[in-house]
Amino acid sequence: MGRPEMAGKTAHHNSFQSRLAKARRDFPDASDLELIARVKASYRASTSEGKARQKAALIPQARTRERRAGRKPESIQKSAKAGRSFDGVTIIQFAENLLHVELRPAQRVILKSLYGLTLDANEAKLYATLTGGLDAQHGAGREAIEGVLCCGARSGKSLLFAIIALYECIARGDHWRRFLRPGELGYCIVVATRVSQAQEIVQGNAARLVQDSPELRGYLAGDPTLTRIEFTNRLCIQSMPCNATAGRGVPVFCLLLDEVAHFRVEGVNQDTVVYNSLAPRLAQFINAKVLLGSTPAAKQGLFHEWFTEGFTLPGRVTVQGSTLTINPQIDHAYLERMKLRDPDNYAREFDAQFAEQVAAYFKYDLVEAAMLLVGDQPAREEVAYHLAIDQSGLSGRDRFAAAIAHAEPSGLVEVDALRSWDARDADTVMAELAALGRAYRVTTALRDQYGAGWIASALAKHGLESELRPPLPSVYANTKGLLTAGRLRVPDNGELKSGLVNTVAFYGRNNALSIHHERTQAGHGDLADATCAAIWAASGRGSTDLAFSEADVDAAFSGNVKGFYRAA
Repeated sequence: MGRPEMAGKTAHHNSFQSRLAKARRDFPDASDLELIARVKASYRASTSEGKARQKAALIPQARTRERRAGRKPESIQKSAKAGRSFDGVTIIQFAENLLHVELRPAQRVILKSLYGLTLDANEAKLYATLTGGLDAQHGAGREAIEGVLCCGARSGKSLLFAIIALYECIARGDHWRRFLRPGELGYCIVVATRVSQAQEIVQGNAARLVQDSPELRGYLAGDPTLTRIEFTNRLCIQSMPCNATAGRGVPVFCLLLDEVAHFRVEGVNQDTVVYNSLAPRLAQFINAKVLLGSTPAAKQGLFHEWFTEGFTLPGRVTVQGSTLTINPQIDHAYLERMKLRDPDNYAREFDAQFAEQVAAYFKYDLVEAAMLLVGDQPAREEVAYHLAIDQSGLSGRDRFAAAIAHAEPSGLVEVDALRSWDARDADTVMAELAALGRAYRVTTALRDQYGAGWIASALAKHGLESELRPPLPSVYANTKGLLTAGRLRVPDNGELKSGLVNTVAFYGRNNALSIHHERTQAGHGDLADATCAAIWAASGRGSTDLAFSEADVDAAFSGNVKGFYRAA
């Protein structure tokens, strides 16, 4: 048995080392000598007041480091002197001085409006743009408890959600804890159409921001996970899936519904079902926050209802901003390309305008019933094959996809081969594409107008000509008609199946159809686009004997089934 005095020294050493490790986390920029001094002092000052004095002792060094980094040191001084009190710290100060986020002007206006902060003259003009012409700030001086953020894609809405979640958990922690029972956790819930989307807010934005903040990382209670960030004040940010059971049984002081306009794609009235299941969890807290943020979908559902109510309900702020308004730094050339590809979809995705209606375009059972082929089909001498591609530019998360299809004399259309690349080497992709074309005796590829110059040149280099395919609504309407008539066979391919069943149809003012795909890890419906284009080419390139028009499909789904099958 060891000597008692040695056991005591070992315990003291372990305690000292653990306190030193914690000090390194709390004061990452302090020298080892400073840290050792703090730890020694901690044995003499274990009260909260003593700890506050220790933290305040580092203010001179921290202020010097902040000035060298070009940041304002006031936030550090306030937090340290107050012993981790955030009284008087606004959402803007929290974002810019503690999270070190460079807010864009429109983002500042949105946050100020939500928290009742006074706008300056320039911000008031931007506020009018975001609120449909209001020349006076609605609810100035009064914090909103509900918010509707109708924003164009890539405008930074997820970042705003992350900032709000962190502010409510850390800066407002003392307030929300008053409503919790001893030992009970309080939740800021993030719900999105996909678990990965919610995780991007929690892990990709919120966790990164707080971990990168020297002033705030000490509030973390352990390492964040993909779905959860827990803080030392027993509040947490939790991502949850878009279903009715999400969040049941937990106290929720802040509810963030991301891309809520698209919840309906997951099921009829799914947006209302999810909100109604979570709303009772807010009752435990006075003035619990609810924020709905999304690119718009159709003029239906929870998001559109809240949006159209505008400012008629007290305590709610509603804004609508295009991508360019909120994120003027975005690549303007990219937006022009997107507008050229599909003006209706551009108006919804980037101008933040609502479509007339939205629906899942393909029925799951029809897609599954057509997946009868396995792998590549052998090329036959008597058959004419057609190649279509959906080019990505070989950058970002989109994929470069290709499909080959042919038509049988009976009118049955078969997809013979599928390819999908995420390679960044254009020559490698083109060489493999050319080899595929030679195997099926194809010399022309159908393409869209995106990147027309470089793709035509790259194809020609490998002996392939290119032609422009029709707009997506035409090629998708043709595929839908063939599926409905039972005249289509495609390979049993997971990426293709996901792309088809997740195809969303938006209908504009004149019932104009626009096709949309949710962006996922497997791209943006790229293989589905290429496959439908190849099917369109194989089914007669628009001729009346094989191909279906949008009018044919409209007839089938408006009750005129007899006329539809006459066309078939």
